[in-house]
Amino acid sequence: MPNPEGPFQPDGATIFLVDEDDAVRDALVVSLRAAGHAVAAFGSARQFLEAYRQGEAGCLVVDMDLPDGGAVGLLRKLAVAQVLLPAIITSRRLRRPPPSGVLPAGRILFLDKPFGVDELLRLIRTAMDAGAGNEPAP
Repeated sequence: MPNPEGPFQPDGATIFLVDEDDAVRDALVVSLRAAGHAVAAFGSARQFLEAYRQGEAGCLVVDMDLPDGGAVGLLRKLAVAQVLLPAIITSRRLRRPPPSGVLPAGRILFLDKPFGVDELLRLIRTAMDAGAGNEPAP
């Protein structure tokens, strides 16, 4: 079912989902696609980095505790490569954002697991709107 608030992604934008948990990743892919979004899913930061092409528009949804460097390591690698994707970090253990200076600059939001798809969609909209230079959604 399409998003009732209408499209908010720029043409060609993709939600890049990186989570090692197959069940979580598969469920989110189904839900995000049902909401009308293009989704590319990866089980590791390495897989994402191998597939991502500089300049692809989208939003990164990444688990904090990936075994191959975690979200922080992935975001640092993207920053070095000057990739400025807005990002949402998900975690079962994160109750507050890491201290300043730990994460690279950029639009980074946080979402505690478990979360509802509506909550994730709201944050994706906020991240994408801000990443496009628009005001964040309320």
